[in-house]
Amino acid sequence: MKKLISITAIFVSLFSIGQDKDVPFDRRLFEDRKEGFDEAIKEIKEGDFFFYDGASSDLSLALDHYLKAQAFNPYSSILNYKIGVCYLYSNQKFRSLEFLQFAYKVNPEVDPNIRFYLAQAYQLAGKFEEAIELYREHKDLVRESDAAQRNYINKKISECRTGQELKATPVRVWIDNLGDSINTEYPEFSPVISADNRVLFYTARRPDSYGNAKDETGTFFEDIYYTSREYGGEWSGSQNIEQPINTVSHDATVGLAPDGKSLLTYRGLNSKNGDIFITRQNPDGTWQEPVSIGANINTKYHESSATLSFDEKTLFFESDQPGGFGQHDIYVSYWDEEKQEWGKPLNLGPTINTEFEEKGVFFHPDNRTLYFSSNGHNNIGGLDIFRTVLDPETGQWSKPENIGYPINTPDDDIYFVVTGDTRYAYYSSYREDGFGEKDIYKITFLGDKKPPLLAEADILGSGDELFAGATKPELVKQFDDTKLFILRGTVVDGKTKVGISTNLSIINAKTNEKVSDIITNSDGTYSIILVPGETYAVTVSGSSYTIASKTLNSTKEDNNKEITLNFELFAPSAGTTFTLHNIYFDFDKSELRHASVDELDKLVKILNENPTLVIELAGHTDRRGSAEYNQLLSKERAEVAKAYLVSKGIDPSRIQTVGYGESKPEVSGETISNMQSNQEKEAAHQQNRRTVVRIISQ
Repeated sequence: MKKLISITAIFVSLFSIGQDKDVPFDRRLFEDRKEGFDEAIKEIKEGDFFFYDGASSDLSLALDHYLKAQAFNPYSSILNYKIGVCYLYSNQKFRSLEFLQFAYKVNPEVDPNIRFYLAQAYQLAGKFEEAIELYREHKDLVRESDAAQRNYINKKISECRTGQELKATPVRVWIDNLGDSINTEYPEFSPVISADNRVLFYTARRPDSYGNAKDETGTFFEDIYYTSREYGGEWSGSQNIEQPINTVSHDATVGLAPDGKSLLTYRGLNSKNGDIFITRQNPDGTWQEPVSIGANINTKYHESSATLSFDEKTLFFESDQPGGFGQHDIYVSYWDEEKQEWGKPLNLGPTINTEFEEKGVFFHPDNRTLYFSSNGHNNIGGLDIFRTVLDPETGQWSKPENIGYPINTPDDDIYFVVTGDTRYAYYSSYREDGFGEKDIYKITFLGDKKPPLLAEADILGSGDELFAGATKPELVKQFDDTKLFILRGTVVDGKTKVGISTNLSIINAKTNEKVSDIITNSDGTYSIILVPGETYAVTVSGSSYTIASKTLNSTKEDNNKEITLNFELFAPSAGTTFTLHNIYFDFDKSELRHASVDELDKLVKILNENPTLVIELAGHTDRRGSAEYNQLLSKERAEVAKAYLVSKGIDPSRIQTVGYGESKPEVSGETISNMQSNQEKEAAHQQNRRTVVRIISQ
């Protein structure tokens, strides 16, 4: 009895100072709590079974048992150490620090690896100085012959030093969690965004995945979700995109065309075997069955991330196929017009690829800047986001540049995509304020620190500020070398004023190159990224409708702006008129420019779809030259347009021609005279050099 009292007294004494002392699981200290002690020991043994199994995926199972034992005795150094390690490899890894700190404080020799794991927890928390000190202490304990381990520790120390440097000079950004309409306690990642920032697709591992099954890691299969918003509005609730895109296996977002109509997806049975597919959206909003992107890209190895150039002729993707520099490398492939397939891929080389991971690739529409994530360059921990710029003259990529703190953190930051106006970016990041594991965040780029005068209404209330020196964001472009603007608008039925899904084509009027062919959304809206300083021929047409066209004369000053062009289409009926603005003739010439073909081909289609239509082609000129000469020239131009239609099989009896010369200008001579620049005047003259179609009879 006397002995029992002594042991109990010892226990009470230790427990009272337990927060500063190691309290081992010693039966003698818990004589009055035998039942609880036995249950705790049982939980520890079951946890040890998973902890020492060697697979990080089993640590979550070990953690469940350890936490039950922790509730009985929270002051055991070895148990706190094991819990800290388990949390370090879990989706709550930020919790690891408090447990590892306690274990090290009460028993610095609790395990030979305690310094190494505590250093990782400090690094994760951004406490780089403390992490460096512990990494060095652990390195002193590693044998000289263990070169791999010593090299790895050196790399971790280098990451911490990079973290110190970048943290000292943070980039000016706002970083906002997209909230509980998108992020949940489960992993959300790999966002892809339309150029107009209105449609967002992403990947998640949730219980509502299609098939509701789990893979070998014990987590739900990846599925694709989407959300949308009105311009300037909030994101709506997310929806599973379902079949035919989602299957019972892994399906993930990979890349998205700027108009949001073509989606690159990943399909795979497991983390080591997956391919890239492409699907396109139908006019009614449904999606086509995804098809493989081709045998030159997809191999028996793992291809999971890809991005298309603006013209969709160049494809960058990641793969762990043999012959690379490390784990996953980034490759490039070019579209073969003759074979109608992607060509043999080329590795981007050692400037980009390292012996470690390169993943999450995104090619900006400026056709020069490539973003990707890597843990092999000067990262601060985990995967960091880097950018590299292509020199068009030499074909060489610049040395990858870490895009900075706080965008990059000591954990994984990946799947970085930029909106068309370069004001915002989205990416996947694991942060302490997240809902669970990886979440999707929005980045708002700020300019140099100034008085808060600009664009308050656009993003006030956007979220917590992660840059202490900023007060209100100013909307400025992200990079000086980005020269882009967004063209947006709506196509409506001219009679009902209801938006309609139509074909919209854009041609560079100077180079005669087709820039894009898109289908407008079901509500008639559209958006696309263009390069400023060019003249564009924009034409819309649709089944059971006529044609509408406009010429867009953009300037260098349109960089980073938004321009709106709206269109009305009418059903073809007697008396209906519509203007073909993009039937191009040079001054004092009647020969068609090549850029005119697209619009005339659309007129051929209308005439073929309506075989009884009879039309009048009315030619118009600008005011330069005599009225008599312009009258003859306009008639000649109408005849040239008719000849093209006839060459495409249209009966000449269905086409009448007339010339109005300069008598009916769209832009008056007085208005042109008052214009400041020759460029404006030439654009106005071009607008007057047009062809008007009038339907005579059906």
